[in-house]
Amino acid sequence: MPAPDLMVVTDLDGTFLDHHDYSFAAALPVLDRLRSDGVPVVFCSSKTTAEITALQERTGLTGEAFVAENGAVVVGRGGTVLAGPADDGLGRLQDVLDDLRDALDLHFATFSSVSDEIVATWTGLDVDAASAARRRAASEVLLWHAEDDDRADDFRAGLAASGLDLVRGGRFWHVLPTGCGKGAAVRMLLADHERRTGRTPCTIGLGDGPNDTDLLDAVDLAVVVRGHGPAPGPFVDDRRERVYRTTAPGPHGWAEGLTHFLRSDR
Repeated sequence: MPAPDLMVVTDLDGTFLDHHDYSFAAALPVLDRLRSDGVPVVFCSSKTTAEITALQERTGLTGEAFVAENGAVVVGRGGTVLAGPADDGLGRLQDVLDDLRDALDLHFATFSSVSDEIVATWTGLDVDAASAARRRAASEVLLWHAEDDDRADDFRAGLAASGLDLVRGGRFWHVLPTGCGKGAAVRMLLADHERRTGRTPCTIGLGDGPNDTDLLDAVDLAVVVRGHGPAPGPFVDDRRERVYRTTAPGPHGWAEGLTHFLRSDR
């Protein structure tokens, strides 16, 4: 049985959700165990608030805390907004992207610059789900072009000069305000949990991509789910007793990693 003061913080795409068909069926037995034991399961993803709350409804996690848009939006348990978009922050971010694309002669495309149907083609989502993926409040998603790789450093520097970060996910690149990563969001949720309960939970984090590195550095126990692209890391603390790397990908790996840390003999 897991300890009563436990919190699970998980990435979604490629981790809890299958990289190809977005199924989470293989994760359900372990998720059911966590829910029955009253363990908070926090979705921490590049997905939008609309996408995450819809998935919470499907998984019986409505009302749990969550992190959207790679940490640019943080919502505590019960719907309390702990961090959100600044006034016209998204518009300013998009203006910076447009200016840098022109100045550096880049060819990336963004979710906001194309239709629901095109995003559906890029992601494999249906059109309604693609519409929800485009409903962003504080960040932008880029489809990067390999031909622009020689200008990537200049692009990153231009973003930094405007107070923006560039992070890599499993499929896409993401631009968000500096200091709003998944690690900062996890620490914010832990502080909120401690204020509400007076307790500090043991945290298990799960992720599969580079944008999960800060998340996995911010938790007590880390699960690196086998992915289809670059893995998270390097980590500040990469001891074998703290970091477990799964042999299975997606929700199968999610279940494998949590089972590893939740075994009764640990």
